[in-house]
Amino acid sequence: MTENRIWNEESARLSDTLRVAGEERRKIEDELGIVDGNDRLIHVQADGSNDSDVELFMVKAKLRSLHQLRLSQRQPYFARMDFTPDPGTSDMGMLAPGQTTPVYVGRWGIFETPGYKVWVADWRSPVANLYYSGQLGRVSYDAPDGRIEGDLSLKRMFTIEDGQLKDYQDTGLAGQEKYLTDALSQMTTNRLREVVTTIQAEQNQVIRYGAYRPLCVQGVAGSGKTTIALHRMAWLLYHLQKTVTPQQMLILAPNPLFLSYISRVLPDLGVEDVRQTTFAGLCKQLLKKNMPKIKQNARLTQRLQMTRAERDQMDDVLRRKGALSLAKEIADFLEGWQRRILPGQDVDFLGRTLMSRQELEKFYLVDFAPFPLAVRKQEVGKVLEKRLNRAAEEAREGLKKLVDQRLDALLRSMPDGPERRQKAKALLEARETRLMELEERKKAFWPQYEGLWGTVELLPVYKAFWEDMAQRDPACAPVLEATLPLLEKKSVAQEDLPALLMLAKGLVGVERLNIRHVMIDEAQDVSPLQVKVLRLLMGHDAFTLVGDLCQGIYGDEGLRSWQDLGQGIFGETPEVCRLSTSYRSTVEIMETAYRVLEKHPVPGESAAKPVERHGETPTYSLVKAEKEKPQAIARLVEKWRADGLQSVAIVTKSARAASALHKALLPLLPHVRLMAQTDDTFAGGLQVADSSMVKGLEFDGVIIADAEEKTYPDEPFYAKLLYVLCTRPLHRLGFVAAGAFTPLLS
Repeated sequence: MTENRIWNEESARLSDTLRVAGEERRKIEDELGIVDGNDRLIHVQADGSNDSDVELFMVKAKLRSLHQLRLSQRQPYFARMDFTPDPGTSDMGMLAPGQTTPVYVGRWGIFETPGYKVWVADWRSPVANLYYSGQLGRVSYDAPDGRIEGDLSLKRMFTIEDGQLKDYQDTGLAGQEKYLTDALSQMTTNRLREVVTTIQAEQNQVIRYGAYRPLCVQGVAGSGKTTIALHRMAWLLYHLQKTVTPQQMLILAPNPLFLSYISRVLPDLGVEDVRQTTFAGLCKQLLKKNMPKIKQNARLTQRLQMTRAERDQMDDVLRRKGALSLAKEIADFLEGWQRRILPGQDVDFLGRTLMSRQELEKFYLVDFAPFPLAVRKQEVGKVLEKRLNRAAEEAREGLKKLVDQRLDALLRSMPDGPERRQKAKALLEARETRLMELEERKKAFWPQYEGLWGTVELLPVYKAFWEDMAQRDPACAPVLEATLPLLEKKSVAQEDLPALLMLAKGLVGVERLNIRHVMIDEAQDVSPLQVKVLRLLMGHDAFTLVGDLCQGIYGDEGLRSWQDLGQGIFGETPEVCRLSTSYRSTVEIMETAYRVLEKHPVPGESAAKPVERHGETPTYSLVKAEKEKPQAIARLVEKWRADGLQSVAIVTKSARAASALHKALLPLLPHVRLMAQTDDTFAGGLQVADSSMVKGLEFDGVIIADAEEKTYPDEPFYAKLLYVLCTRPLHRLGFVAAGAFTPLLS
C-alpha cells in the first residue's frame, strides 16, 4: 500500500472514530440534560437510600465517560495493531478467529452503542498488551477467557493533535526509537506526565504484574519508576473495577511536595479519588488524638551538617529504630507490659471487694485478651462500674433503711413536739450528709482505681520500651539518648513513627484500613519495620514498592537490599523487577552521573542503559572566588532559557547555602524563586533548591552550584548524593565550583 493510500485510509478511520465519539458524547449529554456542553449544573443529592446511591454512582460514571469522550475528540487513539487470532479460537467480539482485524489503542475505550462495537481499545485492556510487549510475528495475551494466540502483522504509532492526523510511523526498531526519542525530547512541565503512548516492554511488565502479590521495582534514575507505578495503579483499577474502588488504593509518597508533583498523572489517566498521602499523614489519620508532634527537620539536611563519624553514629540509631527485628521486640515488650501495668491488689469500695486481683487478671489477660490494652482496661472498668453502682445502691438503701428504722423508733418513743421534730430533722440531715459522702466516695473511686494501673499512654510507653531495650542491650543506649530529648517535649522524629504505630496497635488499637493495594514510592528510604507495620495494618500482600538503591541517601534508615523485605513481612517473597533503562536524561548526562557512582558503587547494582538520546556535554564552570558564582550561574541560565529550557533548578548542598545564593541571584535573575522545606506544591520554572528538596523531581536543566571537594568529598554518602543531583535533568547539566571541582567528578 502506498504511503498516500495509507494516509487516506487512516484519515478516514480517524474521521469515523471522531464521529462516533461525538455521537456518544451527545447521547450522554442528552441523558444528563446537559445543554451546550455545560455540565456544571449537574447535581444529584444523595438521601442515603440505595436508590439514591445507585443514581449518584451512575451519574458520576456518565460524567467520567463524558469527560473522556471530550478528551478523545482531541486524540482518540495513538496506535494500531493488526492481529489475527488463530483459527479455532473462541469468538471474542471485536476479533474474529482466523481473520486479521485492526485494533486501535487509546487512553480510553470508545464504544458505539447500543451494540457496543469497539472502535478504540483502552490501553489497559488485555489485547492492548500486544502493543506494549509484542513484536511482529507470533504473539499471545491473556484474556478473561484464557490465553489468545495469533499473529501480529502491524504496529503503527500515530501523532494526532486536536483531532488532526499529523504523522504516523510503522514499527520496526528505528520507528519505535524515533517515536520514543521525540517524546523524551519535550520540555518538562511543573507536573509529572502520563506516558501511555511510550510505555516500554520492561515497564509494561511492571504495570501488568499480578494484582495480589508483593512487587519490588528497582528502577535506575530516570527509568520512569514513579510514573510506571502510577500507571500500574490505573491498570489495577481497570483490571479490578468490579471489586475495587479508587478510594481503596493508597499511594505513600515521601513528602507533600512530591505528592503535588505527581498529582495530575492519575486524573490524566481517568482515575480520580485514589488516596495519596505520606507515612506521617497516614499515622495522623490512624493515631488521631494520640498522634504526637513531629520534629520538623529535613533528615538529609541534618546528615549534611555532620561529620562522617557522626553520620555513622546516627545511622546506627536509625537502623535500630527501623529494624525488622524491632517488631518482635515490641510484641514481646507488650506481652510483658500488660502484666506490669495490672493493679497489684484487690479493688475495694467501702471495705468491700469489688474485684479480686485474681479475677481482675483473668478478665484482663484471658477474657478480654483479643482487645488492645486500653480497651481491655475499659472493659474491666465496665464490669467494675456495674459492681460499684450495685454496691453504692446497696449502701444507699442500707443507709435509708437504717434512718427509717431510727425515725420509726423516735416517733414511737417520743410524743410530738419541738424536741422530737428537732431529732427527726437531725436524723434526716445526717442521712443526706451520708448520702452525699457516699456519692463523693463513689466519684473518688475512679481516680483511686486509675492510680492502681500503669500507663497505656503512647509516648510514656515508648519511652519505657527503649529504657527496657537499653537495659537489656547496652548497644541500644544511644537510641534512648537520642530519643529522650524529643519525648520530654512530647514530640518524636519521623523514624519513630513505625514503632509508635505498632505500639499504638497493641495499646489503644488502630483501625484496619479498607485498602486493597498499597504503592510506596522512594521505597529505598523506608525502613523494613515501616513496611512490616503497613502489612500488619492492611492484612494482605498487595504491595508495590518502587525505588532505587543507588539513591538511598538516608543511610541505614532505609533499605540496603531488596532482600531486606524477603522474610518476615509478606506471606511470599516479593518479586524484584528491574527497570534498567534510563529515559529521562541524555546519554552525556547519564555517563557523567555513573562516573560519580562508580567511585563508590552499590553492591549488586549496575549502570543504567540510557536511551540513545544525545545532547550537550555537561558544562563545567570554574571560578576563582565564591563571589563570582552568581554571574557564572546567571550566564548559564540565560543561555539555557534562550535555548527553550523552561524548568531549571540551581542546587546547593545545604538550605543555608541555597538561601544565600537565591539572595545573590535576585538582582541578576529577578524571576528566580527559593524552594522551601514548607512548600507543598511544585511550582516549576527557575528555582534555587537545596539537595534535600529535589530528590524524585525532574527538570529541563540542573546547575549544581557548589561542586567543590569541601562540599562533596570523596565518600560513599556524597557519591550517592551527587549521583541523585546529576540524574535530575532531562536535557542540560552544569557544574559550578570555586577553586577546584570535587574529585567525584574527575
